[in-house]
Amino acid sequence: PNQYQDRATLWNAVEKAERGKKAQLAYSFDIALQNEFSLEENIALARQFVSEQLVGRGMIADFAIHDKGDGNPHAHILLTIRAMDEHGKWIPKARKVYDLDESGERIRLPFGNWKCHKENTVDWNDQKYAEVWRHGWETITNRYLEAAGRPERVDLRSFERQGIQQIPTVHLGPAAHQ
Repeated sequence: PNQYQDRATLWNAVEKAERGKKAQLAYSFDIALQNEFSLEENIALARQFVSEQLVGRGMIADFAIHDKGDGNPHAHILLTIRAMDEHGKWIPKARKVYDLDESGERIRLPFGNWKCHKENTVDWNDQKYAEVWRHGWETITNRYLEAAGRPERVDLRSFERQGIQQIPTVHLGPAAHQ
């Protein structure tokens, strides 16, 4: 819904929808932007990634870009955990599903209740998406680098998976690096 274009309205609605004291409100991750691009190009790159990889899968995403000109441009991405229906109402995170026997009938337990289990309404928390999103980031970034005539390329694979016999460095950040 249009009112959620305002990030304060969005996150206040998320907090209201999550009733538990220990409820998780969002998924959060960062993406490293490219020093080879201007701020405007990095904004377009991040926007395309968020649109194609996240919003295109039905997620509600909010992102902020940090670029202080210190060689560490990056974007912080927040995703709501709950999905929303076509009317702008939050969908429950999970639903109750009754277990069925071989003839398709519900199974009654000895104390009278029906045997059931919880099933998530979305699979966004599945570990497979870490690799899917990393691949999406790699593809989109490399498309931008190629269009800009740049020789650099991004590879989501670790050195080990690339067959490179090198120990990766620890990211120190610009202050520690200087």
